[in-house]
Amino acid sequence: MRNKKVAKIAALLLAAAMVAGCGNGGNAGTTAAGTTTGTTAGSQETKGGDETKVPSKEGEEKIVTLAGTGPWEALHPFLSNRDTHVAFLYPMYESWVTTTASGEIKHRLFESWEQSEDGSTLTCKLNEKATWSDGEPITAHDVEFTMQLASDPKLDPAGGRRVVNNFTGTDDQGVRIEGEELGVKALDDHTVELKFKEDKTSTVLAEFYNLRYTYTLPKHCLEDIPVEKVLTDKFWENPVTSGAFTLDNIISGERMEYVAREDYYLGKPQMDRLIIRVIPANNILSAMLAGEVDGTVYGSLMSYSDYLLAKDNADLVCTEKPGFGNSHILLNNEKLDQNMRLAIDHAINKESIINDVLYGYARPAISAIVPENPYRNENVEGNPYDPEKAKEYLAQSSYDTSKPLTFIMSSANTLGQTIAVLVQQQLAAIGLQMNIETYDAATINSKLFDGEFDLGLMGSASTPFEPSESRFYFQLAPNGWNRITDEKWLDVYAEGLKGLTTEERKPAYDKLQEMLVEEVPMVFLYHADMLFVNSKKISGMPYDDFSLKGWAYETWTVE
Repeated sequence: MRNKKVAKIAALLLAAAMVAGCGNGGNAGTTAAGTTTGTTAGSQETKGGDETKVPSKEGEEKIVTLAGTGPWEALHPFLSNRDTHVAFLYPMYESWVTTTASGEIKHRLFESWEQSEDGSTLTCKLNEKATWSDGEPITAHDVEFTMQLASDPKLDPAGGRRVVNNFTGTDDQGVRIEGEELGVKALDDHTVELKFKEDKTSTVLAEFYNLRYTYTLPKHCLEDIPVEKVLTDKFWENPVTSGAFTLDNIISGERMEYVAREDYYLGKPQMDRLIIRVIPANNILSAMLAGEVDGTVYGSLMSYSDYLLAKDNADLVCTEKPGFGNSHILLNNEKLDQNMRLAIDHAINKESIINDVLYGYARPAISAIVPENPYRNENVEGNPYDPEKAKEYLAQSSYDTSKPLTFIMSSANTLGQTIAVLVQQQLAAIGLQMNIETYDAATINSKLFDGEFDLGLMGSASTPFEPSESRFYFQLAPNGWNRITDEKWLDVYAEGLKGLTTEERKPAYDKLQEMLVEEVPMVFLYHADMLFVNSKKISGMPYDDFSLKGWAYETWTVE
């Protein structure tokens, strides 16, 4: 039974409040740069909070409307990997494959693949039925062209090289190295060879997971455009698409509308029209109750109190899935010695945070590796909540306890501010003072890299099957947020990345989990559940895979 300590939550919230060329034929209109600037022909812009409903053809169209809490940034895939942005791109651009929460690789554009014995090369076959929305076939030459374009030093992608830097022939930023061959090559029309850098070579699942943001662009539409002008070309006003939908209409900053493709090679979605709207989290439930929204593009977008209200509504369907992301407290390892870090870990009551703030919708975390992850070390348990033990460690620490700790976090994270107040109270119980400071994202990022903090509240999406993602936190100072100075952490990760099977890699990650509990370089708090709400009009959504960018709209049932 979920714990609902409303009175205590209200008190915590009160305390937190006191803390300081080619075209697809659609109607979409954007700037040449691919960023939307206004309404399109035949559309009405939403004003003053009034919601504009999209008319259907006298009930003939099946329309599904989903909500997201943030807008898109452009219509090309080179700008950002932010979750909100990717949700708007996915209907238009086909993924190479999808990795599921259960660790399965599902066919998309690639229908088969073979890994070389040393793991450095994947040879992939494309589905020969796949076509662009203008009828042209999607080929391996499109795949090679896209990666050549993405790695071209003349392109200014503003953050879009995250995928291509996996391949040989590129530097750490994903820029093609002069004189070297890019590790993406079309062998024939429907076969492409992918060559991975040594430090990117891993299991097939991990290699494909690292490519989850990869989209292919039409060579026949873009190859004659100078690279430096590609991102500002008129192509993006009405792009040819490879996904299940074409872009039909845009209302700037408010929604994108898509029309299902009859010729989509994986099968036309049951919905005729998909609409993704930008709606503040605290307005999503009211939009659902008004019949304006059928679901959300990710889980847990509404507040916990709204979710409980949705559960009491007979017209809505609520689904709870174990989450594999994690929330954690970064620790400045340059300022806080091991005894101090152990004291903090033992002083924090994770169960209290889960029950009193998250309504019970989470699991305690001891690392980024969730219990169902095949790399989880079942012999390792987290440090228990034990204030007396915390005091013992504190007495052994060299830290000057007369000096208040500085706890930094996002000013936009109201839930996190409630958690911060609770942590503040729990540390006070063992004799530690803590000041909570809130900042915007850019300032927090700067303070973390500059070491201007003691503790910091953060979260990570993580995965249910790959343990190496959290290695970023263990980069040596000043490049890692935990301000690590000992290379042993990176050595363990490097050892874990060497193997090509779970059995080969697991011993290193078993050791990592032991070290995390023994030395506490950071405090892992919880794995929050994924909470979904949808109308009864839709069913069959692969909710487990939403956070892995696997919406698979063609599999949904639409009444």
